Amino acid sequence: MKTYQHILFWVLVHAGLTLVFTRWFQGAVEAFYYVSLLLPVVIGTSYFFNYFLVPRYLFRKKFLQFGLYASYMLVVSLCLELLASMVAMLVIIRFRSNEAGPLVTDVFTLALVMYFIVFLKSFIMLIRHYFKDQRAIRELEEKQLQMEEGAFTVRSNRTSSRINYQDVLYIESLADYVKIHRSDGGEITSKEKISHLERQLPDMFLRIHRSFIVNKTRVTAFSSESLKIGETELPISRSFRKKVRPALQGIQ
Repeated sequence: MKTYQHILFWVLVHAGLTLVFTRWFQGAVEAFYYVSLLLPVVIGTSYFFNYFLVPRYLFRKKFLQFGLYASYMLVVSLCLELLASMVAMLVIIRFRSNEAGPLVTDVFTLALVMYFIVFLKSFIMLIRHYFKDQRAIRELEEKQLQMEEGAFTVRSNRTSSRINYQDVLYIESLADYVKIHRSDGGEITSKEKISHLERQLPDMFLRIHRSFIVNKTRVTAFSSESLKIGETELPISRSFRKKVRPALQGIQ
């Protein structure tokens, strides 16, 4: 998630909890103060659980450590929640709020509200992680299959064209289409995105620029700023230089 998405998410959570507690406080202002003091505990617990414990231990299948540290987190966060609840009640009393309903002072209910938010976000992260892994596995399988076959397929002029890896000199991105330059002098145009082709192609191909992918075995010379394939000179962009030079070290 991007920064603005995180901010929007917690603004919506704050608004939702304020609406929930308004009915027990019989006033939106008191509920707003209460949720504002409670929310930092919710946010801290959520980010520690979802962005530290889950990726470091759960995703790496260190279940024992994950369970142990998650238990510690629950104890600490519950203590912080009790403290936040007490401070919030003192603030509300100072503002001469009406007596709060019994549910507001029920620590277990507050814990359920907080942990529901934390674990709901965690569940969403796990689902996204699962589908991301599945997509990566499918792409790896497709790449392995293509390596075995020694060719890849692109859509060109409403037909599928199979191209041998060794026949490709380089791939050029032009506006909304790509042009595949072949060793026989021919060219194939396709609506495929260059980023999609980059994920499909094996390691013998190298991205040197946002607009160029080259066949490393066809490179005849290179410098820090450009390389040659035959008589054709292609630029190496600054953002790709660090990985291009090591990849081409074997070329004389």
